[in-house]
Amino acid sequence: MNFYDWFFKEVGREPAGLFSFDHLFSVTLTLALFLGLAVLLGKLFKEDNKKQNIVIIVSAAAIVLLQIFKITYLLIGTDNVADTLIGNAPLYFCDIMIYIIPVTVFVRGRVRDCCFDFIAICGLLMGFMGNYFAGNIYGSHAAFSFLAINSLLNHTISAFVALFVFMCGLNKMEKRNIPFVVGILFTYMTIALIMAYAFQKNFMFYFSGDGTPFTIFYDLVQGNKIIYQIIIYILQCGYIGLFYLAYYPIVKAINNRKAKKQEVSQEVE
Repeated sequence: MNFYDWFFKEVGREPAGLFSFDHLFSVTLTLALFLGLAVLLGKLFKEDNKKQNIVIIVSAAAIVLLQIFKITYLLIGTDNVADTLIGNAPLYFCDIMIYIIPVTVFVRGRVRDCCFDFIAICGLLMGFMGNYFAGNIYGSHAAFSFLAINSLLNHTISAFVALFVFMCGLNKMEKRNIPFVVGILFTYMTIALIMAYAFQKNFMFYFSGDGTPFTIFYDLVQGNKIIYQIIIYILQCGYIGLFYLAYYPIVKAINNRKAKKQEVSQEVE
């Protein structure tokens, strides 16, 4: 058996299985390496806007190329080009970074601030939830295979950029931008919902959980698609709202603690 059949086609191989050793080991190791790199680069480039931009540009190119590689691979093995292109369109929650990260390269001002806020808020969630609960991936593929690694890197780049944004302070988290940050996701989800019904594809897992945690809610409402889809909206857009609710008190507490330390040090002097 050649490497192409073994790695790409997974001939004679069994799926890793969700939460298997292969799944957890590969995800944990990859996340640790990428997040460690994000911390390192964040500290090195915190005051260097040019190098920050280079990191963002490289990340944007990488996440787009991963999608191109995936579609190319799928097209090679299919006789139905149209169905393959539509069915694998990047219209899932974690796919939004394929659009948002590159957008930050070309925009400036408030639009860029909103995009960086969105990346900071959602990127780490995508990296952890999208990798550790990827039942649709590891339930069907070996951990060391093209499609599993492609998915792993896609989600991990989102987490990497999010942590890098935090480390460099690129996210402004201004309250006036909250509606626009939520609006990014709401608009994307609505486009995905329209496309899901138009082509009868399970974008954003709107029709079934497909092995992801959304399956719990699908079963909870006994397959009622309308209620289930509303729940998906609430869960994903609500996450951003909850993040803001937690973020501001935490930042305030940290700043108060720093202020008290400065007062104590000044009194000692």
